[in-house]
Amino acid sequence: MLHLPPGLRLHDPQPSPPPQEFFFAPSRFSTPHPSHHLPVDDEEAEEAEFTDANGCYYHTYHSLLNGRPCTADGVFLAPGVPPTPPPPKSRNDWSPYHNDIEFATADFVFKQRHMSNAVADTLFDLMAALLAKHNDSPPFTDHKDLHQCFVPIILGSDKTTVSVGMGNSEYYPLYASIGNVHNNVWCAHHDALVIIGFLAIPKTNRKDAKEDIFRNFRCQLFHRSLSAILASLKPGMTQYEVLRCGDNHFRRIIYGLGPYIADYEEQIVLSCTVKNWCPKCLALQLNLDGGGIYRSREHTDLMISELPGDTLWFEYGINSHIIPFTNDFPRADIHQLLSFDLLHQLIKGAFKDHLVDWVVKYLRITHGTKQGDEIMSDIDRRIAAVASFSGLRRFHEGHDFRQWTGNDSKALMKVFIPAIEGHVPQEMVRVFRALLEFCFLVQRNVITEDTMKQIQDALTRFHHYRQIFETSGTVPHFSLPCQHLMIHYVDMIRLFAAPNGLCSSITESKHIKAVKDPWRWSSKNNALGQMLLCNQCLDKLAAS
Repeated sequence: MLHLPPGLRLHDPQPSPPPQEFFFAPSRFSTPHPSHHLPVDDEEAEEAEFTDANGCYYHTYHSLLNGRPCTADGVFLAPGVPPTPPPPKSRNDWSPYHNDIEFATADFVFKQRHMSNAVADTLFDLMAALLAKHNDSPPFTDHKDLHQCFVPIILGSDKTTVSVGMGNSEYYPLYASIGNVHNNVWCAHHDALVIIGFLAIPKTNRKDAKEDIFRNFRCQLFHRSLSAILASLKPGMTQYEVLRCGDNHFRRIIYGLGPYIADYEEQIVLSCTVKNWCPKCLALQLNLDGGGIYRSREHTDLMISELPGDTLWFEYGINSHIIPFTNDFPRADIHQLLSFDLLHQLIKGAFKDHLVDWVVKYLRITHGTKQGDEIMSDIDRRIAAVASFSGLRRFHEGHDFRQWTGNDSKALMKVFIPAIEGHVPQEMVRVFRALLEFCFLVQRNVITEDTMKQIQDALTRFHHYRQIFETSGTVPHFSLPCQHLMIHYVDMIRLFAAPNGLCSSITESKHIKAVKDPWRWSSKNNALGQMLLCNQCLDKLAAS
């Protein structure tokens, strides 16, 4: 059976089977629910037609949003009508700058020399004094004349530290993007993700930091900040706007909140759930793999209106004191919008923090601390002895070093199985193999129905073979959110497309360009405003 994103239907007028290879469309926005009356044309929706590689004919359509071309006034075009040509652009059009001198000056000041505001003002003053003799003026009056702002939809936030040596300076950037960007652009970081603001990080004394009232205040401030930042998008979520697309056709556009990229710690804040519970379903905290119905905005609101807060907290994992920001927007359910997190859930979570550490613990339990450490030393020697080869990284000191990054864990995944062979039972080797198969399958750019079956098969084998860690006394249970969330990947792939386009590694990589570099270029005194202006100018240059 061929699965399409929610709201789409497939018709095959010929008896031929569906194609084996199917590219999941990057439909990263919430699908409008029929109960929400969106403005649509009275005419019957135009059907989109295509033929696969085997010559089988298909047509798909959406009852509300079908991407049908229209004029700049919103009037639908007949099928086959070419797009309205864009107005001719002059060779001297340097918008949003006035001319090539302004563009070159801005590029030199910000991207090449990273000048401070004071130095830039000095430069412009000197240019003004020189050009005054010719009754002319510099391209910019001062540094303030350089900056403009931007408006962003897919969200992602991740707290980061810019300097440990200068007092652990922390910032909380909020990123946004649009949902029709291909995965190769996302993964290459071609400015598909932009920073739209910095969230507040409330501080208090050590005593009050552990109080429930402060924790609730911090969470609600987070949600209210998101709601305020995104308020300008709300009108476009119920009334369409006519915009020109990349193919030069005008289309009626309806906006909607898309997936939210976040690690588990932030997902529980976003979904207003209790730690160690699943933010996606109602599985019990001590038996996450026992399953449960999916959480939803309507179900949560109903339980909050009927049950006391203590019952909601301990029996359903719901923090009833917090109102999620998605309640302020139409067709938005935070439980549905939470996306995958390959980096923290699988690579650094299930693999490094769980399985690798469990092997160390198993060896010490089985052979004693001294002999167990000797075996781990031999495993480290095997890892360090890996021959140089394209795509493989050499760990000269084995796997035991303090500062682990996502790239370190990815590299270790490729060499860890042969390193532990012979030192642990075969069931443990099979656990690693099943998890690695799952990880590599979900990281593909193209996921077909056959791939989905392989993902489910790898997950079934992982659950079966990991029992060796429980029977050996290594771990007491497997109610671990990182591993539990793996059971939701198949459904999330059908909802959001390939997971590698919605990974927190994208936001973490963006920290360098959007947070850490602007901070280094700033005066370090009240740096936040300088960092925002720097990002605005960099985006302006990228758009020119």
